[in-house]
Amino acid sequence: MSAVAVIYKPNEHAEEYQVFIDDVAEYEAWKSDKSIALSRFVGTFEIFKSSTSGHTGSLGAISKQETETAFFGDDKNVKDKSVEAAIQLILENGKVHKSDLAHSGKINKNPARGFGDVRGTGAAQGSHR
Repeated sequence: MSAVAVIYKPNEHAEEYQVFIDDVAEYEAWKSDKSIALSRFVGTFEIFKSSTSGHTGSLGAISKQETETAFFGDDKNVKDKSVEAAIQLILENGKVHKSDLAHSGKINKNPARGFGDVRGTGAAQGSHR
């Protein structure tokens, strides 16, 4: 599976945030025509960050609170502090990064189930004697 992410780093001391896009051509068209709906090219309406610095570690979605803090801070003049507004900010200011995530295991879209191998062990798997 090939993934295309738009990576945004608000400043040199901030963390990197990523949004995955499904259609690069549609994204490029959107940059000059904002009437194109984000849903036509955004893969999932979540913002991800690495568990390590940079974009090379395991990725996890950030919370709504972190979204508001990282992208809008204490600015009382910002009316829309939604995830969609933050995604739009990433798309407008970020850089496209293509990678192959088929074998890397870097995306964990269901962290509640744990990372990596989630098969059961013990009696359910016949390992008892």
